[in-house]
Amino acid sequence: MVSKFGAPDGLCIRANAVLTGLTKRNHEVHVFTQSKRVEGLPVERVHRYKAVQLNPHFSIDSITAPRIIAKQCQENEIEVLHIQMNSGSTEFLLPYFKTALPPLVVTYHLAYAAGSSIYTTLFGVAWKASLFASRKYDQVILVDPSQKPYFLESGFSENSVSVIRNGVDIDLFKPNKNKMIDDGIVDFVYVGRLSYDKGVHLLLDAYREYHAENPKSRLTLIGDGMLKHQINGCVDDGSLSWLGAIEHDEIPVVLQRMDVFVIPQNIGGLGLSVLEAMGCGLPVITTAIGETVKLLGKDEGILVEPENIGAIIDAMRVLAEDKKLRQRMGMRCRRKVEEKYSWHNQIGQIEEVYRRAIERAR
Repeated sequence: MVSKFGAPDGLCIRANAVLTGLTKRNHEVHVFTQSKRVEGLPVERVHRYKAVQLNPHFSIDSITAPRIIAKQCQENEIEVLHIQMNSGSTEFLLPYFKTALPPLVVTYHLAYAAGSSIYTTLFGVAWKASLFASRKYDQVILVDPSQKPYFLESGFSENSVSVIRNGVDIDLFKPNKNKMIDDGIVDFVYVGRLSYDKGVHLLLDAYREYHAENPKSRLTLIGDGMLKHQINGCVDDGSLSWLGAIEHDEIPVVLQRMDVFVIPQNIGGLGLSVLEAMGCGLPVITTAIGETVKLLGKDEGILVEPENIGAIIDAMRVLAEDKKLRQRMGMRCRRKVEEKYSWHNQIGQIEEVYRRAIERAR
């Protein structure tokens, strides 16, 4: 696997889950990375190359990285190379070394961005660049089903593109059956980057207005990013807590104390943080965009229009006022995650993509 590890984002969480799942199924996994920390593998299977980290999410890698990867693949008789797209510059160069590499599989994490704002324009440029790079891979895995039409319209064949959604560790992200006694306060929670594409600015504005209406409410934010400066001054009564970026296995403990998960994102679909909150039995408030409309039922949460602060407030009001509704939605969310989004199922689908890539290369 070629990937970064340890950064506070969904790509690293998924990469680590795939790594763990493959090793549990007795596959011999090697990792090629610029990251300092990789858990779950012996040191001889972790191969590093130098890189300049532009931000926590992307790096400019050494131009020697593809040669290092090719050499180690040959020495260790690697049968398939799985690249996590959108983490470093190496992913754009590897296809040009195909003659010295095993079959190439790429997981494409970046969501298509539409609109005219600066952040959607930047996402759009990155999306097109990654789409171009993916043309030379043998198999493509998409995290978001809404991306598939764009790939097919761009000339990718149906049998080379698979949709394998994010999964959840249902033994880690689960409801707390011994939840604390209800104190009469409704707790909302957000997990993710503090950025415009995740709609954090909309959430803060909505919470400020809603909290003025209902002081018996709290908001907890988990994550880091460019909008953290907007947290100060949102409310001044201590009802808003920012925990920063915490370890992934610490997140369930927080979610299990909450009542509602809310993320008014502007791009993407049913993200990993949403699925993990659902796994903990929380109803969801999120945006009606992409495949989210199909994947989140009306009995599991509330979908709101993009960029609509009033709709977010209305959704917060509905769930805050009806504890039984929250509980019913939360139970259905947990059931859906158990049935459709356990990592056990997703790893099996990834193995099948590997088989297709190997067969195609013969």
